[in-house]
Amino acid sequence: MEHTGALIMGLITGLLFGIVLHRVGAIRYSRVEGMLLLRDLKIMKFAFVGIATASIIYGLVHIFGLQDALNIHPRIMPFMGIAHVVGGFLFGIAMAAAGFCPGTCVARVGAGKFVSIAGVIGLILGIIIYAMIQPTLVEAGILGKKESLTLYGVLGIAYGPLAVAWGVLFLIFAVVADWLDPAKKYFEGEKKSFSEALKAEWHWLPSGILAGLIITWATMQGEYLGFSGATLALVGWVAHALGHPLSIVPSISEGIIWHAGLILGVLPGAFLSAIVSRTFKFDVVPPSFAEAVTPLPIVRMVLVFFAGIFLALGAMIGGGCTTGAFISAYPTLSIGSMAQSATYFVVAVLTANLIYFGRWQKFIQSKPDADKVYD
Repeated sequence: MEHTGALIMGLITGLLFGIVLHRVGAIRYSRVEGMLLLRDLKIMKFAFVGIATASIIYGLVHIFGLQDALNIHPRIMPFMGIAHVVGGFLFGIAMAAAGFCPGTCVARVGAGKFVSIAGVIGLILGIIIYAMIQPTLVEAGILGKKESLTLYGVLGIAYGPLAVAWGVLFLIFAVVADWLDPAKKYFEGEKKSFSEALKAEWHWLPSGILAGLIITWATMQGEYLGFSGATLALVGWVAHALGHPLSIVPSISEGIIWHAGLILGVLPGAFLSAIVSRTFKFDVVPPSFAEAVTPLPIVRMVLVFFAGIFLALGAMIGGGCTTGAFISAYPTLSIGSMAQSATYFVVAVLTANLIYFGRWQKFIQSKPDADKVYD
């Protein structure tokens, strides 16, 4: 099979990141919605540490001139103007409505939350829809603008020192978020053996460091860790195999195969993590959370399906998802990634608070239920 090596490396990278996503609790509905309601900042702290880790490594590599020796040449996400606003708006609403992003949606399936299969189908359909409407978006002026715009370029500062300072800044953000976190309770007053700690939900600090290292390793492979792009690669690869290639994936390269493997690898990664930690369950969200949105499973499945569509559209139009436009992109100091992620985060926070408007306290009271089930 052509590009077998690329596929295997993509699968391994996705598997490792899938394990980390599951172990840190990033696939949990209560964690995602808790972050957007600013009542549980664990995922935020995890992301900040991941950004800090990759930023400091990239910066030191640049300072010491080791880019070629280590093959660390971070990809810069382009600035696309209004596309970030349109894409971020769609992505933010969908993320808040369903409580997941593209990578965590796939990881949820691997962990036994099979209602998320509807979200995966939605992601695939969203990419197909995007391929159909892309020319129209270009004609409308929403797509088409691409500019290499970076923070260090705008400030006129060398990348290396600024990247290291950027990483230190995000470490400070993580510490401050931990200090302010209303849900802070990890490892406090608990003594666990190594095996118990391994099976328990992992702390945000080591998990974030691992995420940053995996992102750096992807860069060393000459690739980029982002799950919306990986989903696009998988759909494009399958479309080519079926004899109906997508216009947005004109050819199948080693990079396409790597990214297809990346998203496929998340499934066994989350599955293995769930089995080891004994959290592989078919329940979706605790009843208290389900009732806050809708008590009917079929309605939740429809919501998840449409959320998948809009997540894909938002990521494709705006240029990335929570991993691709935030954790992986911020270490590159790309202003385009900052515009995309800032838009979807603000929109997601507002949407989550609208969803739970008048029922906000119910969400807080339901948190203990979420701790008993890996939602």
